[in-house]
Amino acid sequence: MGTLLFVQNGVGYFSCTGTMIAPRVMLTAGHCVEEAGNINDVTYVRFEENALSGIGNYGSLQDWFNAEWYAVETVIPHPQYNDFAEFPANYDIGVVILANPYYPANGFGQIPELGFLENLRGQDRQDFLSVGYGVQGTLPPTQMDEYERYKGNVRLLEVNSYLSGQGSQSARFSNNPGIGGGTCYGDSGGPTFFKDTNIVVSVTSFGWAKNNNCVGNDFNFRTDVPAAQDFIHGILATYGS
Repeated sequence: MGTLLFVQNGVGYFSCTGTMIAPRVMLTAGHCVEEAGNINDVTYVRFEENALSGIGNYGSLQDWFNAEWYAVETVIPHPQYNDFAEFPANYDIGVVILANPYYPANGFGQIPELGFLENLRGQDRQDFLSVGYGVQGTLPPTQMDEYERYKGNVRLLEVNSYLSGQGSQSARFSNNPGIGGGTCYGDSGGPTFFKDTNIVVSVTSFGWAKNNNCVGNDFNFRTDVPAAQDFIHGILATYGS
């Protein structure tokens, strides 16, 4: 996993999380690569657990980016992503194409079979892992934003079934009641893995925040639906080698 820093429409930097699924292809959320119809002005990627490491060794942010972050060739949102205008059909998925390849020590993220989440039952719905560089909390004493990679165990609460004709692409995960950690600001685009595998069942899209406090109920864009898989396979056919 890695983090991306980016500028959108002249405003930034913002941060998101992503997963390498090929040497130059990072999977993330659509809103992490496009805003108001425009792709990011600039994007940088890093894979250190502590994304801020080394920042004090350089005279400027640009020097730090040039020395310790991966340059990006381009970013590509799902062609139907439109800033949540078609909610709940969000198409909130995208990719970052690195200028040079990166090979993660623990392997690349794997895309599940179509309908993977539909077929899970019982305990198989209780064991997922969300990973991201987001804040760890917005209530004392957990308020912090160290810009580091964290993991949290979550369980699957709800699958909106494309098989049943409802047409939704989202799955809802939660850490409640206190069995792990959900996602928060900065975790967008990050993976939810099935158990201890590299299978990325979804990417973090949005979550509930009560009075700006993350409450651990998270909606993810599923990677086991045709809208995601058609997009991903097309990207890999072009950039996956």
